[in-house]
Amino acid sequence: MDSFSLRSASGEVPTQYARDGVRWIASELAGLFGASHPRVLIVTDENVALHYLSELREELAAFSFECHSVVIPPGEAQKTIERVRQCLDVLAMKRFARDDMVLALGGGVVTDLAGFVAGLYMRGIRWVAVPTSLLGMVDAAIGGKTGVNHALGKNLIGVFHQPLGVLGALDTLATLPERELRSGAAEIVKCALLAGGDFWSQLETAGPDALKWSQEQLDRFVALSAKTKIDIVSRDELESGERVLLNLGHTFGHALEQVTGYVELTHGEAVFYGLRAAIWLSFYSETIHPKRADDLLGWLSGFTLPAVTCDGPALLTALQADKKTRSRKLNWILLQDAGAPIVTANVGETTVRECAEWLAGIARKGNSSKTSSPRRPRILILNGPNLNLLGSREPDIYGQESYDDLVALCRETAAELQLEILVRQSNSEGEFVELVQWARHWADGLVLNPGGYTHTSVAIRDALAAVNLPAVEVHLSDPQAREPFRHVSLISELCLATVKGERLEGYRQALQKLANLSLETPTDGIR
Repeated sequence: MDSFSLRSASGEVPTQYARDGVRWIASELAGLFGASHPRVLIVTDENVALHYLSELREELAAFSFECHSVVIPPGEAQKTIERVRQCLDVLAMKRFARDDMVLALGGGVVTDLAGFVAGLYMRGIRWVAVPTSLLGMVDAAIGGKTGVNHALGKNLIGVFHQPLGVLGALDTLATLPERELRSGAAEIVKCALLAGGDFWSQLETAGPDALKWSQEQLDRFVALSAKTKIDIVSRDELESGERVLLNLGHTFGHALEQVTGYVELTHGEAVFYGLRAAIWLSFYSETIHPKRADDLLGWLSGFTLPAVTCDGPALLTALQADKKTRSRKLNWILLQDAGAPIVTANVGETTVRECAEWLAGIARKGNSSKTSSPRRPRILILNGPNLNLLGSREPDIYGQESYDDLVALCRETAAELQLEILVRQSNSEGEFVELVQWARHWADGLVLNPGGYTHTSVAIRDALAAVNLPAVEVHLSDPQAREPFRHVSLISELCLATVKGERLEGYRQALQKLANLSLETPTDGIR
């Protein structure tokens, strides 16, 4: 485990990274609060919720934390005042007190949003950052800069509000789409360019693509990046001086995000483009040796980036809203070399305009037609009430195998069929509906065994109709051979097939049916 402390005028923020999961997070939170057990509002997005929310709530409940949650759709477009209001409404309606807390479970968007909400409610309540993305772990969760976007610019609305702590469970990076993992490397590259020395030397050798790093390299670069940012923020918490260096690559990066509507590029991809613009400006402002600029541009150009639609004038307009403007002049973070950044407002308007045209030109071309290799099809296997009692529940009907046996069979079958799966079980109709809804951003297909809800839940039927994913219905027993009330399924007409009476083997058949569909999977890993 890597541990750091951010020490500033606001106090000390312990920051930890470990290759442990949700149980470690709950245990660390319990240790952080001791005998007190504040109520917790978990703010997360639907992708992260699908993977971790239920388990985290259960682990926190075991430590006597009372949990509530707000789950938003994924994506930068959710960083809005409207989402802030949604979270504030829950805090107010649930009567959260000053000694309660907000927990940000997710990537950069969730972290910025949740921290801002905590900073506003009752003029500031406690919050803890639990980043689950690479970008969140090395950037958004560290430093207390929180906020949301305005239609006229990125992060224009915000406050400085330090978290009580940062808990980065590195195991969560395994569930990131390839595109998100790769783009998160942009903040690591930025930190290495600022730090120079051995950090830059190691990264330069490894290359800018996180998919090509070993697990050991990834963990090391996360720790080095966190230390780089913590050291800077400790010396300049409120960005009155040195901290502005952390905006290296973000000036044109934010402009690109704005003109592309926050949907065509991830934040990290925009920063990769922005880093190239910063080096271009460094060259034409004569702050860096031409040979060194060529080397750095060549190194960065090897990173795969999507082509986007933009033009120079639009980028210039977006720059006018940049929050690094002082006395109506934009401060630029340029490089003399890796490890030697400078801040200057002395970049001519003509140079900036020419850089905008150059950047728009390379962004329109990109340097690849895709950002990731095709991934495995993703299947959510969702089980309803009482399935957790398999093995002890009416074994003459449902068999002797346990729920753990069911999960093991599904994982074994998925490995054989080259599928990526999540297996979830809920005794709650509302939670079952939420899981079906959240699947629309992650899954390519569904295997559903709603248990008793099969015959009664219009809500589950409507959720299935709404997500419009190919689904196979499974029942361990044959409902048609049992009581008359089990003969009607409210979901069967929405499923491409029903497998019944085959006990656990039915799950293998259901997965095989979905695999035979040759499910279309996007190359970018983001639905």
